[in-house]
Amino acid sequence: MKQTGRRTFLRLIAGAAVSGSVLDGFFRKSGSQQLGPASAQNADKLKLGLISDLNGSYGSTNYSNSVQRGVSLLMQQQPDLVLCAGDMVAGQKRSLTNSQLKAMWAGFEHSVRAPLQKAGIPLLPAIGNHDGSSQQHQGRWIYGRERQQADLFWGQHRGDLQSGFIENERFPFQYAWRRPGLFVVVVDASSANVDSSQRQWIESALSSPYRQPDDLCLVMGHLPLTAFSEGRARAGECITNSQGLAIVLRRARVDLVISGHHHAWYPSESMGLRLLSLGAMGSGPRRIIGSGVISPPSLTLLEWSRPSGLISETTIDLNSMQPITADRLPVQVDVAGFAQARRRSLQWQRGSLI
Repeated sequence: MKQTGRRTFLRLIAGAAVSGSVLDGFFRKSGSQQLGPASAQNADKLKLGLISDLNGSYGSTNYSNSVQRGVSLLMQQQPDLVLCAGDMVAGQKRSLTNSQLKAMWAGFEHSVRAPLQKAGIPLLPAIGNHDGSSQQHQGRWIYGRERQQADLFWGQHRGDLQSGFIENERFPFQYAWRRPGLFVVVVDASSANVDSSQRQWIESALSSPYRQPDDLCLVMGHLPLTAFSEGRARAGECITNSQGLAIVLRRARVDLVISGHHHAWYPSESMGLRLLSLGAMGSGPRRIIGSGVISPPSLTLLEWSRPSGLISETTIDLNSMQPITADRLPVQVDVAGFAQARRRSLQWQRGSLI
């Protein structure tokens, strides 16, 4: 992939600004509002950017045009916070050297994290399989060097998120984070194995005394609880024993479970939970199971008004720079061996039961 030159990048920013005016009209028509950075905001309103799967081919340090358009759009839309459900870099290859791994994270810093941070938009990461997979062999990390580099990179930027941490001993792999009106638990679902120790931690984190009754509660991890896309409905591509984890999340009244990895945008209800499978922001679009629909590169904007409790999700196609409607998605995704997922509304009430 050739590196995008300055002139091309400026055209992308201009394109996002033009598209932004179209999106502004859409948001005004739908009753949403342009929100500024978190420091300037009333805690009664919240706007989040949700992204996932930015990486290119193994070892790549550059990012596709769709990623650059997405970053530009986020800077234009000014969410309070961006949550990334993993695969920020292009690892999961043991032959990559430490210098290559560092160069990939430097590329992510230059193209994604730093521009957002400079615009006053912090980014909360979840670690994906290409960032630092938790796969093990005989009790040892298979991709231990990749996990070490992910740890080093995010350790350098921990301070940008410090004020919101509730639990961060194992950051960036698993942690809890809060700001007024929002409570986030990030899970290490960089492989299918979310072990009993982590499940106990998740249950404890969700019962934290720092969580307020009217907080919007999000749980984010890379692999999903069930299958959404063709080629990913097999062992190792979804969290093992997801039904058991779902029980923990239901008991804790989690509002939304966010995942990536399947490269397919599908807002759903499954196992008594509200799920959001994010489309890939970068390359590798996939077809939704049982459908002719291929998910384009995309990002999702989530807006919440505390007084009304209403949440509204808008997903943007990063090719056309237009909102995507859900009516072309299959009514349900049903594949043997995985929990059925049913398409849900893009507007819903915080705290409401499925």
